[in-house]
Amino acid sequence: MSGGVVRYKTAGNAAEPSPSIWADCPVLQFITDPGEGIYIWDDFVKGGVVANTSVPGWDFVGTNADVSQVVDVADGRILLAGSGADNDSAFIATPDLYLLTMKNRKRFWLETYVQLPEAGAADDFAAFVGMVEKVGATAELIADNGATVIDEDFVGFFADTNGTAVQAWNATINQGDSATLPANVLADAVAVSTSWVKLGITFDGEQTIRFYADGVLLATYDVDGLASNTMAHELCVAIGVKDGEADALGINVGWVRFACDKVAQG
Repeated sequence: MSGGVVRYKTAGNAAEPSPSIWADCPVLQFITDPGEGIYIWDDFVKGGVVANTSVPGWDFVGTNADVSQVVDVADGRILLAGSGADNDSAFIATPDLYLLTMKNRKRFWLETYVQLPEAGAADDFAAFVGMVEKVGATAELIADNGATVIDEDFVGFFADTNGTAVQAWNATINQGDSATLPANVLADAVAVSTSWVKLGITFDGEQTIRFYADGVLLATYDVDGLASNTMAHELCVAIGVKDGEADALGINVGWVRFACDKVAQG
């Protein structure tokens, strides 16, 4: 093997966090001084998942929710799914972490490594990856029959079906009780297959939210599109699914990485 420094492209190396998202994130500063920022990294390696009951460090919620630790996987993995009844849901969620406000000078970074089921029989299945108002993450975040995310504050990626197959991930944002949102920032942003995908979102602390897939910038959204340029509620990280028509499909989660400033920058 030749010597020297290996430099990956902005998309990063396969399942690793994407440099295009994390290059400007002061991770070490947040780890050594928690007063400066929040940093979360979970690769689900250590185990401790109690099947159908909990995920250590996360709120685990849903209707007939089912979670399992995928064993014999060196880099860790969990599977979130319903238990086979109609409109089962299963979600993991953090505590409240971040209030999205224009020009708050507090950045955030989020990236997850996930896999949806193979396209096929998937009546009324839906999945969400992103950040949401806590009431949404502790209730029924996705409406029955998988049609929409409920009308709460959120920003993330949403995928549902056309009654027969899982469709593409869509980049989306919503402000609860808004007459003009949710906004489909980018429809069919990421095609769904049996492949894993890194879904990422950042906010620059000023105005621009950025959506990424596998480290590649997909779309942007300006926070001035929100009423009063702010969400009304703090957001938590949430990932999960709703199964319709008794299809016990789920979402594999390889890792979750999140960081945000506690102190305004600049």
